Amino acid sequence: MAGGQPEGTEVRIIKKKKSHGGGHGGAWKVAYADFVTAMMALFIVLWIMSQSQSIRLAVAQYFKNPGILSGATGMMESSDMGGEMPTPGHSQNLQTLAPVGLEVAQEKARMEEVRRRIQELIAQLPDIRGLKDQVLLQMTDEGLRIELVDKEYSHFFDLGSAALQGETKRILALIAQELGRLPNRVSIEGHTDARPYGGQHYTNWELSADRANAARRFMEGAGLRLDQVLTVRGFADRWPLNPADPLDFKNRRVSIIVMFQDKTKTVPLKLPPSLVGPLPQENKGEKPGGGAALPAKPPADGGKLDDALGAEVKRLLQKKKPETASQGEALPKVQQRLGW
Repeated sequence: MAGGQPEGTEVRIIKKKKSHGGGHGGAWKVAYADFVTAMMALFIVLWIMSQSQSIRLAVAQYFKNPGILSGATGMMESSDMGGEMPTPGHSQNLQTLAPVGLEVAQEKARMEEVRRRIQELIAQLPDIRGLKDQVLLQMTDEGLRIELVDKEYSHFFDLGSAALQGETKRILALIAQELGRLPNRVSIEGHTDARPYGGQHYTNWELSADRANAARRFMEGAGLRLDQVLTVRGFADRWPLNPADPLDFKNRRVSIIVMFQDKTKTVPLKLPPSLVGPLPQENKGEKPGGGAALPAKPPADGGKLDDALGAEVKRLLQKKKPETASQGEALPKVQQRLGW
């Protein structure tokens, strides 16, 4: 026995050769992923460039701050980075976030388009082009706010009156036609400066409310749906546009707010029939504050409704569907008789 090996034992030596034809690592995967990401970004940019202006605004608005939609918060809000599965409610919120966010972005894009179109139309019409600086349009938390602001020598209403000027009617008609195409509800506000009204029983409160109501009445005849106006309010001099100077002429204004749809989701109040009825007869001609009875006031726009026209307006207001063709044919007759 030699070398400590038992007799009859065969010794085999196996040599392993190193192979150089295998993989070269994962660096190529990183480069390929970068290439695919760049191509995806390129195609997204090309797709956005081929879309309309409203779609581009909607996409931009959505990516500005998607976390504000539906009360959602950031994806990395929790510090727990464990492997727990998301709850069903959390998964449902993530699934509904994108559609809701797109709806809100599209609504804001529609508002921006209306704002731009109103500005362009006012600038193009020769007879009201000079008033474009007195029509303020801005986006707020409530929606699109349109304000008709007075200047020292340029007024939208007669002094101390709710009678509309001719240029005011042109601007309100233009705005009404644009807003009438939207599903959004509208709120109309009247404001005055701090100059006291000359009447004893007729103050800036009544004047601001009458001006807002005159604007509402005219706009409903010019294009707004009869069920589109949600509120008509008069604030007198309580909300000045220039708080530093309560007597500034620009504090006299009418505000038209096109409200976001999520701001107007209210339940209509339905009173029982027993609580709805005409005023008692003894209240007619009541003397306010112990003074003389106030005379009946004409409509705020200075027009006079005869009995036949009053019946026609009442019939139109009682219709359940104001967008029907029959009303669309009757409204021009009402406008003609009102002098609109």
